[in-house]
Amino acid sequence: REVRRRQHGLLLLTAHRAKGLEFDHVAVLDGGWDRADRERDPDARRRLYYVAMTRARHLLLLAYLNRSRGLHTELKGRAAVMERRPTLLAPCPEEARQRLVQMTLKDVQIGFAGWRHSAASVHGAIAKLSIGDELKVPSKPNQDRRFFNASGQAVGRLSNAFAIPHRMKVQRATVFAVLTWNRERTEVEYQERLKCDEWEVVLPELVLVPDS
Repeated sequence: REVRRRQHGLLLLTAHRAKGLEFDHVAVLDGGWDRADRERDPDARRRLYYVAMTRARHLLLLAYLNRSRGLHTELKGRAAVMERRPTLLAPCPEEARQRLVQMTLKDVQIGFAGWRHSAASVHGAIAKLSIGDELKVPSKPNQDRRFFNASGQAVGRLSNAFAIPHRMKVQRATVFAVLTWNRERTEVEYQERLKCDEWEVVLPELVLVPDS
């Protein structure tokens, strides 16, 4: 309750949870206000709507759906009410459909380069990478979860725990970070497989788009 009084950002509450609180600006969404429960007072919804309205100190917005017959209809035409009709919005830009995923150590196989000898080419390939460099990641990783640099050299692998969200695919991948890891920081059960004492771990940044 104390946090809610600080008035930071956007707070989404039910009318019941908002009882006793006040805000400078309140928007009351539409839907279901005119339906009375069988076992409740038929005026209970009206009183609850009034509670939601009176949480506002300066500005109150009562939103309504098309063809709605909610409680707000009784306020139309009154001197204190200013009605605004919806305006047509521009088509949603393609960029708004994208999702940015900045991967963490939980999302990649930390020991990928550590399982190769220090003279293996993977270490040199990772050393040449810079933040923002292009990576090649399968659009929908399945059995082969490796990712590659622009030359086609494998520089990492996605962990088995990482999954592309449903109905999304990878459109673009770049280097988000390159971290140094070593044998001492590796869990004991995985140390036997290591072929070097220190190596680098590549963390990709993925741009996901709907898989239409």
